[in-house]
Amino acid sequence: MLKVASKSCLNDTRYLVHAASNSYLGTVPKHLGTVPSGAGGNYLHHSDTPTTALQETLPRLPIPNLADTCARYLNAQRPLLTDAEFAATSDTVNKFRKGVGRDLHAALLAREKTLHPQHSYIHHAWLDMYQCDRGSVLLNSNPVLTYSDHPDPALNTQIDKATQLVTSTLRYFCTLRDNKLPPINACMMQFPLLFQSTRIPGKTRDENVRFPDSRHLAVLHKGHVYSIDVLDSRGEIRDTVALQLALEEIIADSRAPNKQGLGYFTALEREEWSNVRAELEAQNKPFLDAIDEAIFVLCLDDLKTQNSGEVLKNGLVGEGHNRWFDKSFSLVVTQDGKAGVNWEHSWGDGVTIMHMINNVHTDYLRQVPVKSAGSEAIPVVRVDPVYSDSILGQLEKAKSQYEASNSGSKVVDFNFGGFGKSAIKKFGMSPDSVSQLIFQMGYWRTHGECVGTYESGSTAHYRSGRTETIRSCSTETKNCSVAFDYDHQASLSEIVDLLKKTSSKHVSLCKEAAQGEGFDRHLFALRTLNRHQGEKELELFTDPSWGKMANIGLSTSTVGSPALQLYLAFGAVSPQGYGLGYLMSKESFGAAVSCYLPNDHFSDFVDNLGKSAEDLLAVFQGKNIKLSRTV
Repeated sequence: MLKVASKSCLNDTRYLVHAASNSYLGTVPKHLGTVPSGAGGNYLHHSDTPTTALQETLPRLPIPNLADTCARYLNAQRPLLTDAEFAATSDTVNKFRKGVGRDLHAALLAREKTLHPQHSYIHHAWLDMYQCDRGSVLLNSNPVLTYSDHPDPALNTQIDKATQLVTSTLRYFCTLRDNKLPPINACMMQFPLLFQSTRIPGKTRDENVRFPDSRHLAVLHKGHVYSIDVLDSRGEIRDTVALQLALEEIIADSRAPNKQGLGYFTALEREEWSNVRAELEAQNKPFLDAIDEAIFVLCLDDLKTQNSGEVLKNGLVGEGHNRWFDKSFSLVVTQDGKAGVNWEHSWGDGVTIMHMINNVHTDYLRQVPVKSAGSEAIPVVRVDPVYSDSILGQLEKAKSQYEASNSGSKVVDFNFGGFGKSAIKKFGMSPDSVSQLIFQMGYWRTHGECVGTYESGSTAHYRSGRTETIRSCSTETKNCSVAFDYDHQASLSEIVDLLKKTSSKHVSLCKEAAQGEGFDRHLFALRTLNRHQGEKELELFTDPSWGKMANIGLSTSTVGSPALQLYLAFGAVSPQGYGLGYLMSKESFGAAVSCYLPNDHFSDFVDNLGKSAEDLLAVFQGKNIKLSRTV
């Protein structure tokens, strides 16, 4: 039975950690149930070695040395500050290092010894950061990734793509659930919350809740909600043909679109949404349960996209009446067969989502249906909300706020085909350093200054590791940006030398972050500890220079895979900043560039990204850009 299988694989004493609602797979039992007969079956893999076999071998995320953290912080501040500002900040940092910072660091080391061995020093504080954030998850938190099309155009229809992606996703779910995926060399703590889970809003803090016995999928179409049992009573996947018939029945529903979809509420700020949800619980608990407890949500959008920018924007923001942004993830499929995954970020990061997407895409390309024993139709259950006058009034407000966020944001597909990884490596540079340099040069040319920059670096190979910030705005990137100015006198050989130094510095920064040796998470933990002790804010964080660092003008992250059609897309972090989900492929470079509106510089920034890439290409080709430039 599913309940027994779920507990034996996810919820019993094999959990190495169970803190609040966060837990993960542990040692696998000898008996995992049977593999269904017939084509496809329940599993993508049938590994004899448990998926979680490497968890105990992972090292604990290290706490950096305080002196190193302070030095790295000052290095990251240098390109943002004048000489006078930097001197003042250096004094502040030195006082911190020798005084209260030293004491807090000692307390942090002592506290780590009291934590569960699977928890890192940043684990609880980082989860609090997400769950206690009272802002909307729309744009501020939830990213989107877009699946590649099937090579056979005939299979890229909405119904075919939805059916096959749902089937492959369920096969991944069952393989993960039963510990049959090949061992993953990354922390497994996020994986249980990938499925059968949702974020529940609270007044001051949200909660990630999991429903391990659920067997159904929640399907949203034209603002209407449907529930279909995609697993049978044994926890095995229902027939793929029956699934397709169920989805066709949903799409054929002749009811007018429900523009009063309760999904608008999930885009509210969290305290307000918590208050509304408390009122909804009285009359709409079955409706809420149908979505909350679903294995995941499928959004069938009544929309044809016109270009890649619309694909990205729809996956990121979509149609508010046809979304539920609190769900661990939603599979979104448009009328023209463009598919993507929008996921709620508090429970997990790109490494976890991409493990699913890569496995699902590989299985999807095989197009192997599941044939269950005794195939029978899957009943489609309509789940209609109950509207009170109070809820309708609050819904209109939520719709207005959603529309303001939708119309007040922009995302474009920037693509440069002049070079990719191959040409950059031949030139002797790191491809990621060139990506980041394009962003720095583009910002410098648009705004005439450097800005606080965030590049996400994964620490998933440590226990409960999540991310570390790579501060990719450096003195070296600033020197390069200045040297490429039209009126600068740097020669070609000098520019080449600056490029190599920039690449070397960036590789060093990436390596430090990957080894848990950045400074952001360490300072975040020290600041959090100080607050928990009831002390006043530290001078380090009231220093005006900290404000410059914390103003993330360029928020960047990269995810690359053959499974992806486009790039990772997400909202900008600051009101006048830019979000940059980018990918350097073998022969090209591209990014989903986002901003909040109004932003008078957005078009110039995107144009300057292209000009910066063109100038770099000229240097890679050995051209003196100061002589060859025509504008």
